[in-house]
Amino acid sequence: MNLNHLQSLIMLGEERHFVRAAEHLGISQSALSQQVQKIERELGFALFTRTQRQVLPTEAGRIFVEEAVRVLRQYEMAIATASSAAKGAIGRLRLGFVENAALHVLPRSVSRFRKQHPLVQLELTEMISSELGEAVREGMLDAALMRPLGVDDTLRHLTLLREPYHVALNSDHPLADREAIHFRDIVSEQMIIASGSKARYIRSVFQPLCERHNVELTIAQEVNQLHAIIGLVASGLGYTLLPSSATALHIEGVIYRPLADQDAPHAELMLVWLPSTTNPALKNFLAIARGLAHR
Repeated sequence: MNLNHLQSLIMLGEERHFVRAAEHLGISQSALSQQVQKIERELGFALFTRTQRQVLPTEAGRIFVEEAVRVLRQYEMAIATASSAAKGAIGRLRLGFVENAALHVLPRSVSRFRKQHPLVQLELTEMISSELGEAVREGMLDAALMRPLGVDDTLRHLTLLREPYHVALNSDHPLADREAIHFRDIVSEQMIIASGSKARYIRSVFQPLCERHNVELTIAQEVNQLHAIIGLVASGLGYTLLPSSATALHIEGVIYRPLADQDAPHAELMLVWLPSTTNPALKNFLAIARGLAHR
């Protein structure tokens, strides 16, 4: 028995006439009659009683036809659902991100994705870059918005944002009246920075500048949360270096000034994913991300 047989039984149950049912199905009356007889032999009980004028379903036939209708509806629903999943219209997308991505790229990309694909379950996880890359490799995440740390040939990547660094100062700082600040004028002062591996990227991008000036960063305090870092700047404990997107965080007592050095580094934010990915929802997110990257 197959789906065509079920459709034949349903049509016969509706029309209750072999000729009319056969016409709707596009087969001959004899072919339909043979199908029904074969199915009844296979089941071991009668589905229909025949008279000269009409065909009537038995009680077993009535119930069988009702269930056959449900089966075909479920089959059609399965096709429609699978088709939606293949297009990325439903499913799940697991996206990791670094803290700074939440100030710019993440809200823009997620907002567009949610509007275009509202039925996709979106799971967001904040980590540091070194953890994000490994999580993508291990299949724990479909993609990640991260700094270019440990991105090798096992991952594909797309640079979404490249932005200059700014100096965050207490508003009463002697350098606060300058339009831009040279690195050499601030580097000897106390710096507030993220702790441990979370500060790995900023340390790496500023290391060449430190070497050219023959200086080292002087750390006053290490804290992990961006708001806490800026809060300590507001207290006058020291300065910090932030990508320009972070200057959107307005905290009383803090001002932001660009670095005046022509060779000052830029902060990069990229989207990384496995080249072997088959998740259609990720492909849709990549399309949105590429659109943002070209702006």
